[in-house]
Amino acid sequence: MKAFFTILSVFFFQVVLSQTSITSKAYGELVFKELDYGVAKVKGGTTEQLSSSPTGTHGWLEDFEIVKVSDSVQAKQKANFGVVYIVNAKDTVDIDVVIEWIYPEKITNEKGDKFKSIKYTTKRPTNIPSASSYSLDEPYEIVKGNWQLNIYIEKKRVLSRTFILY
Repeated sequence: MKAFFTILSVFFFQVVLSQTSITSKAYGELVFKELDYGVAKVKGGTTEQLSSSPTGTHGWLEDFEIVKVSDSVQAKQKANFGVVYIVNAKDTVDIDVVIEWIYPEKITNEKGDKFKSIKYTTKRPTNIPSASSYSLDEPYEIVKGNWQLNIYIEKKRVLSRTFILY
């Protein structure tokens, strides 16, 4: 019985500690919670220009599903990895979410431009699961090592997850 309560306590504290609360002047309390992470299966959607990206683009996926929970990802073309999260709030509104991917070393694209990271702001709805992922679309993006994903809301880092590409 003692073991049961120990396991129950660990589970409870993991759930409580895996979420981050932020007080927003505009939206009140926002609670960020990571729901899933790992290797993903995706279905392409639309593509936008993003000059701060090695490829010069940013994709909006039509479908995203974590198929393997892991922080280890095989470094091969078209590999996709990331997180699923939710920001709970009193009302469902679109908020600014800043996404940052930090590469293990500088990436040099086909134009000779070098990138150590990518950072951009996107609008995401509260109370509805969202995802952020990286797809190794181009051969020059296949860089082994630690890839770090940071997510910021209201200038506060609410998530930092490292993926190890091997």
